[in-house]
Amino acid sequence: MDASASASPPVTPHPEISSVTTMNDSAAAAATAAAAAVTAEEAPKEDPQTLARWYQLEALERAVGGNTVTFLETGAGKTLIAVLLLRSYAHRIRRPARDFAVFLVPTVVLVEQQARVVEAHTDLRVDKFYGAMGVDFWDAATWGRVVDEAEVLVMTPQILLDNLRHSFFLLKDIALLIFDECHHAKGDSPYACILKEFYHPQLNYRPLDPLPRIFGMTASPIYSKSLQPSSYSKQIIELENLMNSKVYTVESESALSEYIPFATTRIVHYDCSITPSNSHNHIMCCLQRLQEKVMF
Repeated sequence: MDASASASPPVTPHPEISSVTTMNDSAAAAATAAAAAVTAEEAPKEDPQTLARWYQLEALERAVGGNTVTFLETGAGKTLIAVLLLRSYAHRIRRPARDFAVFLVPTVVLVEQQARVVEAHTDLRVDKFYGAMGVDFWDAATWGRVVDEAEVLVMTPQILLDNLRHSFFLLKDIALLIFDECHHAKGDSPYACILKEFYHPQLNYRPLDPLPRIFGMTASPIYSKSLQPSSYSKQIIELENLMNSKVYTVESESALSEYIPFATTRIVHYDCSITPSNSHNHIMCCLQRLQEKVMF
């Protein structure tokens, strides 16, 4: 019997969405997502030079012209300056050139973080190194292959220090040497030893040998628990001498306030007469202990 001639009553569509409609919607959503992904891949990356603020470009100009320590608040974008400087040195470190750049960071977490930033904003070949990779057991041939393949080496400072001491790396082959959180360059720290054992001897006794351009970054060039303002300038001069650099900073917070949120100090006075004596004494003891720790 012909289905079209059937006397069966017509079927009323269910008010819920049909499986066909659901399938079509899913397919449309998937197509939209795929198109967005393709568009994102095809879209050119934003040039960090166009995103740079005036003080970042000013710091970059100083760094291109000579060794520089950039002293800017946390969140001011010091790493972007380092990225722009790496881009300006690309012609020196891009393979088959012999030279390379080293980006030193004090912790393993920062190795991963800064390597990602450099990879995202440059087309340079970046590799990262830290102790857990077993680099302490690598020989000269292994490190030679690394240098042949990578253009920017992100690592903790002890690795560079060990490689210089074993002559796996030569300072004259490093075109650009970046020190993140360079206020750690104190005493016998790896940062300080790199400069004292290798940079300054070459500067003083082999001045014709090429030296790397030095770029330091810090949110606090004063690495001390002392609160004596008289020691500030002395410590800054010591850092400049050790890194053979000049400190660049922005003169006033107001110039950065439109870019960086600064904390607002608020003083609240309280009436100690309404505070129980035992609580008041406990608070005063805690404050005294805190002051002693800060001072010493």
